[in-house]
Amino acid sequence: MRKRARLFLAIVLGAGTGCAGHRAYLRSEPDRVWSATFLYAKEAVASDRYGAADSALLAFVDRYPATRQASEGDFWRALLALDPRNERHSAADAIRALAAYFAIPAARAHDIEAEVLRRTATTLADLGAATAEAASQVDSARTEADSVRTQADSARLARASRDRTQEQVQRLRDSLDKVVGELAASNQELERIKKHLTAPTP
Repeated sequence: MRKRARLFLAIVLGAGTGCAGHRAYLRSEPDRVWSATFLYAKEAVASDRYGAADSALLAFVDRYPATRQASEGDFWRALLALDPRNERHSAADAIRALAAYFAIPAARAHDIEAEVLRRTATTLADLGAATAEAASQVDSARTEADSVRTQADSARLARASRDRTQEQVQRLRDSLDKVVGELAASNQELERIKKHLTAPTP
């Protein structure tokens, strides 16, 4: 994309040199190229080709640094970076473009608007960071809740198993008590029979 943008600039420069009239020569080269670049960028944005628009603007800024037109390029790059329709919109990219805008010593035409954009981009970046942090905390809380739930399930299963074991032990004790009772009754009956058998005959 960057290579295509440089090719576009080369074509614009060639057209300006070979075909422009006398009036065009009264304008500086950055002016002539900026007009064509800005028109191309607007047409690209109109067809949702934000990447192509940004590449063309960036190529201009790289070719004509520290010029008034370069500041225009940085300003519009920041604006497009904040457009919600731009699938690759980024507050961080806008902040970087605006930093480059304010760093240009040439006369600038959008200082007030750029300052508003910078505050907006900073707020969006902070909001994005806060949202990411909140999402991370929610994930951590969900993971912790799942862990607690698993531990609670394990404890409940262990308690149920312990209760079943106690019930089985109690049943065994009851069965043993019953057997012991029956054995004692049998012994008593045997003693009675034994005494009856050993009793002297009258």
